[in-house]
Amino acid sequence: MSNVYAPNQTTHPISPQHPVAYFSAEYGFDARIPIYAGGLGILSGDTMKQAGEENYPFIGFGLLYKGKLVKQHIDQNGWQHDYDWHFDPTEVGLEPVIRDDQPLFIQVKLVETDIWLNVWRKKFSDNAILYLLDADIPQNHPHERTLTQYLYTGSIEYQMKQQLLFTTGAITLLRELEIEPALYHINEGRPAFIAWELIREYKDRFNVDYYTAKKLVKDKTVYTNHTLVAAGNQGYPTSILSHYAKPFADAFGLSTEQLLSDGIEDSADSFQITRFALNSSSRANGVSQLHSKLSQDTWPEYHWSNVTNGVHMKTWQDPEILANKNNVDELWKTHSKCKEETMQYVLRQTGFGYDPNKLVFVWARRLAGYKQLDSLVSDIERFRAILKNKNLPAQLLVAGKSHQGDTGGKEILQQMIKFMSRELAGSALFIPNYNIEIAQHLTRGSDLWVNTPIYGREACGTSGMKAISNGVLQCTVADGWAAEASWDNTGWIIDQNNVSESFYSLMEQEITPLFYSRNENGVPLKWVEKMQRSIALSEQFGADKMLAGYKKELYQA
Repeated sequence: MSNVYAPNQTTHPISPQHPVAYFSAEYGFDARIPIYAGGLGILSGDTMKQAGEENYPFIGFGLLYKGKLVKQHIDQNGWQHDYDWHFDPTEVGLEPVIRDDQPLFIQVKLVETDIWLNVWRKKFSDNAILYLLDADIPQNHPHERTLTQYLYTGSIEYQMKQQLLFTTGAITLLRELEIEPALYHINEGRPAFIAWELIREYKDRFNVDYYTAKKLVKDKTVYTNHTLVAAGNQGYPTSILSHYAKPFADAFGLSTEQLLSDGIEDSADSFQITRFALNSSSRANGVSQLHSKLSQDTWPEYHWSNVTNGVHMKTWQDPEILANKNNVDELWKTHSKCKEETMQYVLRQTGFGYDPNKLVFVWARRLAGYKQLDSLVSDIERFRAILKNKNLPAQLLVAGKSHQGDTGGKEILQQMIKFMSRELAGSALFIPNYNIEIAQHLTRGSDLWVNTPIYGREACGTSGMKAISNGVLQCTVADGWAAEASWDNTGWIIDQNNVSESFYSLMEQEITPLFYSRNENGVPLKWVEKMQRSIALSEQFGADKMLAGYKKELYQA
């Protein structure tokens, strides 16, 4: 390659030869492959699926975590314990990348340590391929082998090393595959370290200084922020990060302080990954209109656009529901069949069944304090009376996992399970190990989807989109995506300032009576009309709309 910089050498329209390179810390596309923790991973997986469906030039990069501490077990006291989930990549549909009849290995250097990475891939179409990097191989020292075993756990230094290994490895793999991306898409802040490796490449490739190379990289990089919650906007101690940044700084002719300055906000002691991602990209977006506005308010010196998240409809929408959406009787019949199938599935998973003829409502998502599962039981006697009303009974299903280190989330779950075994016994069930398969059943086989976050904290929240695509009605705080929809005669909005009281009142006065208001054929006509409007509303929130938004707002293609 020429070592004389020419602008057209770094600028390419998106094409199979010059795809979008997409970097995410997690991907959820198959229940058998536990390399996701929650909504971010499911979003990344749905994005890959949509790109595959359109055969859009889109190459994803991630890590092949080995299922460490991802299996949920609830003991007799209701406490969550975390165990390993072992799986064989070849048995769950992943393929090793082969070069010259041999598995491909790439080498990455972290300071003075050489680490080898095996490369796996999942092909969604000819042009949409996901590559996963794996350090758990015999070529590496036992400590380095652990770097791709755990998702979002370990010490701060472990997590920094993991992200540097991921981003340096991903760019190294791009070179090995001889792929020249049209642009680089950082999905959430953790992959932002690709900037350092790309700057090093551009500086050498075009024989330019650090600042010129940095601008070239920034012009080709876009960023999606997924949360305003602190846990999703990490801060790394500069005292530790400096050690790993020094080889890059030396290569650029900078001090480590100069190199780290793009991630410094109020304190020089902490490197903020979101600030760094914003300073390393030319365009940024939030994932709902409300989240984008709050992001603009939080980081006003940057220009934000909005691309509301969406869900891959062929994954989440039952085809019979879609086919019968315009026929009231057939839609209700199909919905009833889905409810029966879900009850049987829950029975197999838990050993407990329930009456699917009841109003079945679900609270299912990652278990974190700000999502306020405990708001359902703030007045346990009133809630018990709602569930156990002899004339208008209801059944609660709960699913979700707390992060391994989230003691507060585990305490909320323990409290809920104790209520289920006492006051709510027979009318509430917990389904462990929430995953894609369980979510598919719950978003098809329930009547009502309940969402209770602290207002402003749910950046988007795509589970409700999956539910409405199947005619499962919403009862939600108007946060994230729900703030963009009109819920008149479609669903119910919970008062964000009084979540428990609002939810109880809606259940008592509107939701349960409407569900049990039937015609002579046993069909709740008003309820089914809301189901039809919900299905129609879901068309606004498909992954096809999201990918189109990326193309327009971020990729400008």
